[in-house]
Amino acid sequence: MGNNSPKLPATGSEESILTWAFEHASDGMLVTDLRGVVTKINTAFSKMFGYSPEEVVGRRTSMLRSRFSTQEFYEKMWRSLGTKGEWKGEIVNRRKDGKEIICLLTINSIISNKGEKLGYFGLEIDLSDRKRLEDQVIQGEKLANIGESLASLVHELRNPINGISMNIFMLESNAGGHLNDEERESIHLIGKEVKRLESLVNDALAYARKFELNAERIIIRDYFTELKELLIYQAQDHAVDLVIDPGTETLFGFFDPGLIKQVILNLVQNGIDAASTSDVRAVRLSAHLEDQDHWRYISASGRVLILSVENSGPRITDEVRDQLFKPFFTTKKEKGLGLGLATSGKIVRQHHGVISHAHSEESPYTTIFTVILPK
Repeated sequence: MGNNSPKLPATGSEESILTWAFEHASDGMLVTDLRGVVTKINTAFSKMFGYSPEEVVGRRTSMLRSRFSTQEFYEKMWRSLGTKGEWKGEIVNRRKDGKEIICLLTINSIISNKGEKLGYFGLEIDLSDRKRLEDQVIQGEKLANIGESLASLVHELRNPINGISMNIFMLESNAGGHLNDEERESIHLIGKEVKRLESLVNDALAYARKFELNAERIIIRDYFTELKELLIYQAQDHAVDLVIDPGTETLFGFFDPGLIKQVILNLVQNGIDAASTSDVRAVRLSAHLEDQDHWRYISASGRVLILSVENSGPRITDEVRDQLFKPFFTTKKEKGLGLGLATSGKIVRQHHGVISHAHSEESPYTTIFTVILPK
């Protein structure tokens, strides 16, 4: 329980205690009549789906129906309620804002002392975080297989690339001053493309290699100061205002400083590139702690360190957002393999953390990338 948990009444009837438990439960609860018309919801239900009690009471539960809930699905549910008096399973419901969330729904019949069925009691548990974590595990396994194959391929590519580089050097040395301008330009272009290939190969190796964590206690203020020294000149070159907010002086984390530095540098550099195309041109790197039950799927204590990188660049579309952390996906034409965010995601997952993207409503920042690490 969090520090702000509501207090149970010191005295009261059994009915009042049950009413208190219903209202203060952390999961969504609702009561309906036999036709599925809602008669009561608790606060957690309102928060989960974005509706006030006045907007829900008196309406059928089908108001939450999503595109995934077919007529056949509901018919099976009602058949189970009619024959067994209960139903339990996963369901995708729709919030007031249109967002669809996966829930574990348990429905039980409400029976009077005389054995008469009065209605139904529903318990809705939001599975979004758990499903997201499961998807990340599955995605991590797929990416691990890709990484192993990529490592073999990259090692095979390094030998011919090194051979080309060596022969270019020998050609220039042996030719001396006998090359005309056209020949010299051709050799220069070959060398430039070989260096580009070497950069791509190094990116692929960085993604493919297995990371060994050397976690240590990090004072965030000092850590951010070092990062600023690496980033400030790039920000200035792009005329971008870089803000560094390390939080409180006592804020610290426990992670591999070299690997997380790689993640932050990638996110900030991407943010600088994005912000440089906007009118405002601003990037902010910040850190803070959160201590909430919501984060128990990441940290058993519920305490996490949150590192945020916000930029004023254009908003990322939903289609692009779904692809952001997949390997070989990039929106930058002729620049890299699209492994930067994929590598960052791999590093964060190895720390048992989560990396995500969202839109920010805080001016001037429109886009936010968040790294959540267990504390």
